[in-house]
Amino acid sequence: MANINVDYEQVNSVASLLNSAVTQTVPKLNGLKNEVTTLLTSDGGLWLQQSSPVLSRQYTDFNTSVTGAVNNITSFASQFNAIVTQLQTMDAAIAGSK
Repeated sequence: MANINVDYEQVNSVASLLNSAVTQTVPKLNGLKNEVTTLLTSDGGLWLQQSSPVLSRQYTDFNTSVTGAVNNITSFASQFNAIVTQLQTMDAAIAGSK
């Protein structure tokens, strides 16, 4: 059984999907943050003098954390692309040395 099997197209496809997920998800998260921030104002629909500012800060912190995690997805895409590039370079170097 082979110890290695790399489908360059499949790796690139998944890396592209990961990058697209970030591109699509981060704006949605930012939009939701804006909606929640607006909701928790005195004119927004859910205003409790003491609780709403706390909830707003907590949601902002949560959104920052989630957005950071989602943005880190691109690091996996970059790693996958780098692996493919390195393997292709190694393969070409070995083929050229014969």
